[in-house]
Amino acid sequence: MRILMFSDFYHPVIGGLERHVRTLSHELARRGHSVAVATLAHEGSPAFEDDQGVRVYRLPGWNRALKPFYVSAERQFHPTLPDPGVMAGLRRILAEERPDIVHGHGWMLYSYLPLRSRYDIPLVVTLHDYGLVCPRKTYMREGRVCDGPGYAKCVRCGIEQYGLAKSLLLTTGMAISKRGHGRVDRYIAISQAMRDASVQAAGRPVRPIEVIPTFIPDTALQPQPAYPRPAFLPQSDEYLLFVGELSPHKGVQVLLDAYQGLTDLAPLVMIGSQHGAASVEIPPGVFVARNVAHQDVMAAWERCAIGVVPSVWPEPFGQVAIEAMAARKPVVASAVGGLPDIIVDGVTGVLVPPGDAQALRLALRELLLDPARRARMGEAGHERARRFTVGAVADRIEQVYSEVRESADAQP
Repeated sequence: MRILMFSDFYHPVIGGLERHVRTLSHELARRGHSVAVATLAHEGSPAFEDDQGVRVYRLPGWNRALKPFYVSAERQFHPTLPDPGVMAGLRRILAEERPDIVHGHGWMLYSYLPLRSRYDIPLVVTLHDYGLVCPRKTYMREGRVCDGPGYAKCVRCGIEQYGLAKSLLLTTGMAISKRGHGRVDRYIAISQAMRDASVQAAGRPVRPIEVIPTFIPDTALQPQPAYPRPAFLPQSDEYLLFVGELSPHKGVQVLLDAYQGLTDLAPLVMIGSQHGAASVEIPPGVFVARNVAHQDVMAAWERCAIGVVPSVWPEPFGQVAIEAMAARKPVVASAVGGLPDIIVDGVTGVLVPPGDAQALRLALRELLLDPARRARMGEAGHERARRFTVGAVADRIEQVYSEVRESADAQP
């Protein structure tokens, strides 16, 4: 099967979506499919490269003219309207690759939808965030989970993050572009929470959205050579570990408030991504590292006592929880978004109410004082993590491809 992926970002840009697209592309190529990826051009990356058998095309779009509006020069995401430059690139790639399936990820969808009727190729879209219904992609409003989109409401909400001009642009673009959502043959959401929030925007009549989780590489569950101990870790291995943006929506302040009552039991290590500024004060004694190589992140998981995912926003999935479970570590996390899809409360970890520092502190304290329970949860988590490997998940994605192709062939 000839498969064309498109995604706003791709390696070497690092993030959950980027790892998903790259890992899936490599797995499908390993299975004998012909795989190409179209993504946005970014400074310093070649226009074309062969990434371990996956052909990667980087397309210069007119979005470059909006560079002053982007918070990060490295993440100049696609706008919510068609980009003529990206559309021209996609037409060229479609003519060259002649795919049997197109699989979309992110707002680059809005440059492909106008081409959908001309190129009668089945289109599958995976929803990695709330970008189908929320210009901010967070589905949060005034510090709480949103109760649903509305044009004026979204503009007002977006001003806080983008400013008035950018909020108007993105929200208006979504209002116009959502008319094309019905051209998608099959939607996939990476969690039940994602499905529930997005179904109202999945075209008219509403397209069903299937839940297929994101994943980790199969090798993550296989015996690994011991990774060298990263220099940023404390001497003791009995530490709590947080991995993610050091931002309020990730529950960083909640974690720091909870940790005030745990300093006598364990150090706290926080590995922050390059995205998201720390708008909270990190107290002395907390070990913080940024822009850490993935190998060092996995080495940190191997040595920690407990993984902590204290998010206050509805995490679309929560891949760091899977990484912790793969390393045989229990996870204490907020019962929000996609995290309950991953963690079995009381079996592989503990779920607590989002934003509740006292409940988080209590759950962490109880586990820190009970090594035997931690070990049992770690083993149960490792077994459950098998459901979230690319080898298991790619089977279902291949089935989706076959189903949409058969349905397209059956059309008169």
